[in-house]
Amino acid sequence: MIRPDEIKQKALNLYPAWQVAWLNEESFFPRVIPCDKRLDENLAVAIESVHLLRAGSKEELGYGYAIEWKERNSRRHGRNRFPERILFETEEDLLRLIDKRREFSAFTSAVQRIRDRHPQLVPWIRSHRKELVEAAADLEGLLAVVDHFVEHPRPNLFARELPIAVDTKFIERHPRILRCWLDLVLPPHAIRADEEHFDRRFGLRYKEPLVFVRFLDAEVQEMCGSPWSECAVPMQTLAEHPILCDRVLIVENKVNLLTLPDINGSIAMGGLGNSVTDLRYLRWLADREVWYWGDIDVDGFEILSRLRTFLPQTRSILMDEETAGALSGSIGDAGNNRRRTAPTNLTPAESLAYRMCADSNLRIEQERVPQEFVVDHLN
Repeated sequence: MIRPDEIKQKALNLYPAWQVAWLNEESFFPRVIPCDKRLDENLAVAIESVHLLRAGSKEELGYGYAIEWKERNSRRHGRNRFPERILFETEEDLLRLIDKRREFSAFTSAVQRIRDRHPQLVPWIRSHRKELVEAAADLEGLLAVVDHFVEHPRPNLFARELPIAVDTKFIERHPRILRCWLDLVLPPHAIRADEEHFDRRFGLRYKEPLVFVRFLDAEVQEMCGSPWSECAVPMQTLAEHPILCDRVLIVENKVNLLTLPDINGSIAMGGLGNSVTDLRYLRWLADREVWYWGDIDVDGFEILSRLRTFLPQTRSILMDEETAGALSGSIGDAGNNRRRTAPTNLTPAESLAYRMCADSNLRIEQERVPQEFVVDHLN
């Protein structure tokens, strides 16, 4: 026969179904609990099971599961009252047994407030009930943020500048739920659907990554009107002001970038690391000859592969099998033991170098490559 603790577990399993039924305004109670009500063949065990079942029931506790009894005659157990049905008669009985009254009250209150303010979010609620309960304490702030974006789409301010009665880091703490809500509430023209970055997606300013730029040709620098041969430029600024050059060298290590020799018609960029994919915002790079030089290791080739997803014309420098073989004995070091599926956007020579790095845990840091070797190769 089922035990009280098993009925409680069934009640916990039933709770999400009750939330959905409440959302859909569907009838749910009384709710019968399918379970094993057969008595044990051993009379003493059967008597104890019935005693435990009754002790944990509503008739003893005043809440929880109710038992419908039926008197019948049994050859083994004699004429007695046997449990016929076990059920929850009311919402209160279910919630009190599983200690969910406060949580369910917060859930229903949050749903009502969302329905009143932004009914477009109801589909989200159905599949994110747990998240809504977890966010209930911050609900007013979340709704205030959504209200502001509805009234002022793409505000072009830092999040902490928005005139909303929340703390300055509120949006930073809730990007996932706010993104879902804003995607549902805002009109398409207020969302950059191709953007995963929260601030760019919804038109907020943010601390942009800086791209280190070095002019490798004085004439290019002069045409650009820059008084500096080396400078760090915000990504958006660089996107809005194309540099008139023939060739762009993307270099991972900043010191290597600073020690590059002069190259006609060229500039160099660097200092981005794994953020190199942010260069996709520099749309003018698509019309330039692009070269990439990174470490000869698993990470370096993965970065090169990602770069080619939006700049397929990218060619590599000092990242082939020949270079790896020439330098591995003198400056090769141990890598990080990462073994992953080989990147897809590599040339045959790069793929061989990648496999060498992956199989032998090899890493050749570009800052250790002798300067004479670099200059000779570039020349």
